Amino acid sequence: MVAAARAFYPRGMNSSVPTPSARSDALFKRGLDRLNADNIMHAEALLREAVAADPRHADAWHQLGVALARQQRHAEGEQAIRRALAVREGGAYRRDLAWTLLWQGRDEAAVEAYLSAVLQGVREARLFNNLGNLLKKRQDLADAEAAYRAAIETDPHYAFAFGNLAVLLAETGRDEEAEACLRRALELDPQAAHAWQCYGGLLERQNRLDEAEAAYARGGRWEAVQSVRRRLAHWEGLEPIDQAALAMIASGEAEQLTPWGLLGIPALTPELHREAGRRFAQSRWRGELAATPLVARGAGLAEALAAFEAGEAGEAGARLRIGYLSADFYDHATLRLLAGVLELHDAARFDIHLYAYGDIAPDAAWRERLARCPATLHEIGALSDAQAAARIAHDGVHLLVDLKGYTTGTRLGITALRPAPVIVSWLGYPGSLGAPRLADYLIGDVVVTPPVTAAHYSETLALMPHCYQPHDHRRECGPRPTRAEAGLPASGFVFCSFNQIFKLNARIASIWRRLLVATPGSVLWLLDPGEPRARSHLHGFFAEQGVAAARVIFAPRVPHDLHLARLQLADLALDTLPTGSHTTGSDALWAGVPMVSAPGMLLAGRVGASLLRAVGLEELIARDLDAYFQIALALANDPAWHAQVRERLVQARNDAPLFDTKRFTRDLERLYVAIMAREAQDAGDRAPFVVAG
Repeated sequence: MVAAARAFYPRGMNSSVPTPSARSDALFKRGLDRLNADNIMHAEALLREAVAADPRHADAWHQLGVALARQQRHAEGEQAIRRALAVREGGAYRRDLAWTLLWQGRDEAAVEAYLSAVLQGVREARLFNNLGNLLKKRQDLADAEAAYRAAIETDPHYAFAFGNLAVLLAETGRDEEAEACLRRALELDPQAAHAWQCYGGLLERQNRLDEAEAAYARGGRWEAVQSVRRRLAHWEGLEPIDQAALAMIASGEAEQLTPWGLLGIPALTPELHREAGRRFAQSRWRGELAATPLVARGAGLAEALAAFEAGEAGEAGARLRIGYLSADFYDHATLRLLAGVLELHDAARFDIHLYAYGDIAPDAAWRERLARCPATLHEIGALSDAQAAARIAHDGVHLLVDLKGYTTGTRLGITALRPAPVIVSWLGYPGSLGAPRLADYLIGDVVVTPPVTAAHYSETLALMPHCYQPHDHRRECGPRPTRAEAGLPASGFVFCSFNQIFKLNARIASIWRRLLVATPGSVLWLLDPGEPRARSHLHGFFAEQGVAAARVIFAPRVPHDLHLARLQLADLALDTLPTGSHTTGSDALWAGVPMVSAPGMLLAGRVGASLLRAVGLEELIARDLDAYFQIALALANDPAWHAQVRERLVQARNDAPLFDTKRFTRDLERLYVAIMAREAQDAGDRAPFVVAG
């Protein structure tokens, strides 16, 4: 190397002047010392001097790449390490090249680099752990497991690999092995918050809720503690736990905090919810968010729209290609809402594609119904996020609709890679994703997402003219059972709320308790939480004001058609806050059951009001919870008014915008075209807009 460096200088130089290689070596050593001392900018400057003095100093190029990567300048770091590799091969060089590629979202190239490092003799627990994570992301679970086990073999005290192996084992149904791995991880690092979180999640899925709460608390994961408590209706002492969870968002203390699990906290603000989404996205999909987009935003939309509009003018125009991305194309709440829209899309104008990474309608009737929709179904569950995104990009989708957001089972790594020129968030997740790259638009309406709240969203608000929630025009209410068959008393006013238990809280339940006290003979009909302790807590709460357990009745979970049939026996549905009725609200209204609601701060707490507006019952939208109580009490005590409201609901099934699926679908298609037109203009306009109805 010294001889090669001397070739750059004229012969006869004064021997007292250090040769370039000697000088570069000294600069390299000083730079490496600064890098090891975390003085990264000084290290970068010294290492740049070193490679300028000797462009073939491979170790200096390598450490310069590391210094750049540690400043989040991963593309520059990659290039520097590739300069080192151009001089000579090295396992450590390949290992750190993989690191820079990983953070750019170039997973396949990172896997190749890690494997090359291993072949060159690098055996480090962290390398094998990172390799396992990448293999798991691409659904190569057997090799991912082998990589995690190699990490543990290399360093039996590497707790993080035990935790990651446990997550993989749990996801493949090997709970006993997963629990053993988590216990070992926590023996090695009792303060590992991530391991406690994983352990709590495993215990919660097994319905070992007390143990789960204790595990979450040990890890300081207060958002998970409050979520478990709400599943048990254990409301005593929740406020300080809620505040601790919200403080974690504000401080950035817990990046992995799941935004969906926060929706039961009454003090959650839209600003904090958006921030939680941003932090979660950055922690989960940092590499994908940094990767070069597969499709540039707005690319090709002007041409697609021109061809589409030619068709509208009577010529043979091209269809616009719309993609729906979800894990829920089965008998799930999302599909029950969306099925009618999928059936009624105008196949002459829109080419519909369903990208499913979950179960596909195991029920034969649903699968047959999906098959009859004018849509092409793509089952992508076996593909990695990168492969799925590449498939969507190859299909030339013009507008991609993500139906999951941060709900359970999401794979937003697909949208983070930007496989379409415009991406829309809709229906599944009631809030902002927080990371602008995950979705360009969020579909709402003027009630759930008023234009004045635009700053609460990283997405541009695209507003439907009536209600953002669709309805299935083929949904039917079966024959109404008797009250005895449904477990209800022979007489008395029936208040109901079939929302999930986490949406209940002491404040809203106190209002329901007052209603029961003020309405003798009435009962409250709730969805059975499936947990004896939750039933006991609820009965105890109502008993504090003398409401007997017999007046709080739990309805077992039944197939949806049977639920709609029995729902007709209820007299009044009671909305919840801060997260309200969504599908449960439209179910009640379709069954002819009035609902009283009050709009909350969050999108998730304003859906009930939107449904009532779209069905023509604005007078049942209370300004606050005091008015909510008064409206509910008046309906219970005024049979004539109650009968008149119910009759209006019967008529609404024929003419209200909420139940007109064909009208909704045409409005939605107009909204899609308007979104694409704005993107084609590339005006950068983020102002909310409403499509004409």
